[in-house]
Amino acid sequence: MQWERRRDLEGGKELGVWLLVDDGAVERELYVESHEYRGGAFDVYTATPDGEWSHEGTFERVTGAFDAAAAYLERSEFSRREPS
Repeated sequence: MQWERRRDLEGGKELGVWLLVDDGAVERELYVESHEYRGGAFDVYTATPDGEWSHEGTFERVTGAFDAAAAYLERSEFSRREPS
């Protein structure tokens, strides 16, 4: 399995999207999401194809949210691949 950054899925409130892919199937998703449009902050959460959600934190600054997402990926046992 490997984490893949999916810039083609980013847009609107999704600022960062990584998919944990195993032989073409998505096992988990990691999101950095903005709620600035409604006066909110930034959230980091994971989701599974079964609809299970895990909130990883709320951050006042986008840099804090991306730092938290990077830390989540670093703690993961799986490698990651950025798009070229």
